[in-house]
Amino acid sequence: MSSEILVVTTPTVPGYRILRVIGPVYGMTIRSRGVGGRIAAGIESMFGGEITSYVSELENARRESLQRLMENARKIGANAVLSTDFETSDILHSSAVIFSAYGTAVVVQPIEQAEAKGGRCPDCGAENLPEARFCTNCGTALK
Repeated sequence: MSSEILVVTTPTVPGYRILRVIGPVYGMTIRSRGVGGRIAAGIESMFGGEITSYVSELENARRESLQRLMENARKIGANAVLSTDFETSDILHSSAVIFSAYGTAVVVQPIEQAEAKGGRCPDCGAENLPEARFCTNCGTALK
């Protein structure tokens, strides 16, 4: 199995078959701004508009929680995470934020490309448009 973890927000992945559902997986981080960062954000908020120091901190938190999600999925034997979502919460009177990523850890395998005859999927028989790359019903890759 490759060390790459496929992470999607959808419950399925076109062109892949789910072989095994492992279960819930998450990654989280808790971030707080230092005194200097809070002062800078306070000054930015006095003038209105985007508070760039907080945006930067949230982008870092999102990236870190996603990385931890992938590490945790890998540790339990998954090669993909489906239905991924993010959640944030303020704690400590809004002086810190919890950023979490969560989803369902699974093992997936690419579906062999199959020859569609007469616009029908060879796996499930569903009717597809001639230009379709994947079956709209089961996700089988079509030639």
